[in-house]
Amino acid sequence: MSFLDKLKDMNEMRKNAKELQSVLGKETIVGTSNNGFFSVTIDGNQNVLSVTIGDQLTGDKFQLEKSAKEAFAKALDGLKKLMVSKFSSFMK
Repeated sequence: MSFLDKLKDMNEMRKNAKELQSVLGKETIVGTSNNGFFSVTIDGNQNVLSVTIGDQLTGDKFQLEKSAKEAFAKALDGLKKLMVSKFSSFMK
C-alpha cells in the first residue's frame, strides 16, 4: 500500500467519523433515576440537553445527588448501546 493510498484511507476514515458524529448528534437519550424524580437528556455526542428535578427532591440533598448519579449513569449506558448499534450498522 502506497503512501497515497494510506492518505486516501485516512481521509475516508475522517469522513466516516464526521458522518457518524453527525448521526449520533441527532439522537437523544434520557436517563431517569430509580425513583423517577430526576431525569437527564443527552444527545449522542454526550452534550447535556436538559435536566429535570422533581419537587420531591428539592429539600433532600443526599437523595438529589443519588438520583442525579443514577440518571446520568443510565443515560450514559443508553448512549453506549446506541453507539454500538450505530457504529456496527455504519460499518456494514
